[in-house]
Amino acid sequence: MNCAECRDNLVAWAEGCLAPEDSRQCQAHLEHCAGCSAEFAVIQRLQQELTASGRLGTQVSVVDSVMRRVRQEPRKHERSSVMSRIVTRWGFGLGAAAGATAVVILLLLAVPRTQGRASEIMARSARAMAKLSSVHLKGLLRTTPGDNFSAIMPDQPFTTVELWKQFTPLKWRAEKTGRIAVMDGQSSVLFIKPDFALKGPASSSAFDTQWLHQMADLSETLTWELSAIKAHGWPVTLSQGSGPDGKAKSTITVEAQSGLSDGDYLQNKFFTTANTRRVYVFDDESELLESVKVYLVGAPDDGLIFDLSRIDYNQAIDPGVFQLQLPANVSWEQPMQVLPDNQKYASMTPEQAARTFLEACSREDWVEAGKFQTITESFKQDRGGLQLISIGKSFTSALSLISGARFVPYEVKYKDGNVVKWNLSLKKDEATGRWYVDGGI
Repeated sequence: MNCAECRDNLVAWAEGCLAPEDSRQCQAHLEHCAGCSAEFAVIQRLQQELTASGRLGTQVSVVDSVMRRVRQEPRKHERSSVMSRIVTRWGFGLGAAAGATAVVILLLLAVPRTQGRASEIMARSARAMAKLSSVHLKGLLRTTPGDNFSAIMPDQPFTTVELWKQFTPLKWRAEKTGRIAVMDGQSSVLFIKPDFALKGPASSSAFDTQWLHQMADLSETLTWELSAIKAHGWPVTLSQGSGPDGKAKSTITVEAQSGLSDGDYLQNKFFTTANTRRVYVFDDESELLESVKVYLVGAPDDGLIFDLSRIDYNQAIDPGVFQLQLPANVSWEQPMQVLPDNQKYASMTPEQAARTFLEACSREDWVEAGKFQTITESFKQDRGGLQLISIGKSFTSALSLISGARFVPYEVKYKDGNVVKWNLSLKKDEATGRWYVDGGI
C-alpha cells in the first residue's frame, strides 16, 4: 500500500471499517511512514474533538447522545448492528420508496421487531453473497465520463459504470467511459483516457472505486466487527411485496447525512460527502441483492444519481477482462523530484502555485507546468495557450483537515474560446514540500 492509498483509507481504518487485508496493509504502511502516521494522528484528534462537541464530522459518525443510548440499551444496539454497519461503512444513505409493489412500510427505528427483521434479511443476503465466486455490477451514474469513479454531478447525463470482480484469486476491473482501473493480482493500474496512467500495488480496492467494491462485497459490509458500529439515528424503512416478476421482494431504505455543513465545497460532490437516500431490493428466494438506487437529497427532478439494475452472480469472467491494453503514447504519473531551486516552489502560497502553473500552461512551458503535475500530450492540446483571467483566494473543505487540500478559484479562456470558472485542487507533496495539482483542470 502506497501513501496515496493509505491516506484514502485512514478515516475508514480509524473507524474500524476496513476489510481485514486492507487493515493489515494500512497498519504495515504506518509503521514505516512518518508522514502518514502524522496524518493518522490528526484524524484521531479530529474524531476526539468532534465527539466531544457532539457534532457529526466527515465520516466521523459518533454522536454523544446516541452513544449514551446505545450503552444503556445493549440488546437494542445488538439488534440494529447490521444496519448500523452498512450505514457507517458506506457513508451515504439509500433510496426512495419501493413503489407500487410494496405492501407494507414500517419504521425500523420505532419498531425493534421490524428492525430485527430487516437485519435478518440483510444478514441472510450477506451469508449468501459470502459464497460467491464472482460478481458483475453494471449501473448508470450521473457524472462526467473521465472524472473520479465516485464523483457525482446531478446536472450531467448518466454514464455507464461497471465492476467485474473475481474473488479467488482476487482480481477486479472497474470501468466508466473515460477511465479504467484494473487489479490483475499483481498490481493496480488506473488508465484515464486518452493517455494518462498510474500504477500501484495490488489492492482490494483502489483509485476511488471503494464504493463499488462495497456493493460487490456486501457480505463483509454487513458483518463488520461490532467495534466499527457508529450509531447515526437515520430513518430506515422495510417494504415487502411482489416484484414485476411475481417473486417476493424485500426492500430496505435508509436516509443518511454526510456530516458536512451546508455550503461546504465538497458536499454532494462524492458519494461519501453526499446527503442521500438509497434503496436495496433483495430477492427473498435467492436472498441476494437484486438492485440498488441512490437519490441525492435536493437534486433536480427525482434526484436519482445512481441506478444499479444489473447484478450477475457466479458467472465465468473472461481472463482478458483483467488485462489492460494501454496505448503506446501513454504518459505514466511521475513522482515529484526535489528541484535545484526547490525552496522557491516550496515557499509558494496555494494562490502563487496556481498562478505559476496556469501561466506556464498559457505560455505552453511544459517543463514549468510539469513541476506541478504530469503533463500528457492530450493535456497540452486541451490546455495549452489558455488565457488566465483571474485567480481567487484559496479555501478549504472540512475534508481538508484530513487530505490537506486547498482549492483555488480561477477563471480561464481556452483556445477554442470557451471560458471556464472552476477551482484548482492543490495538495502538498510530502517529499518535496511543493504544491501539486490534484484536480480541477
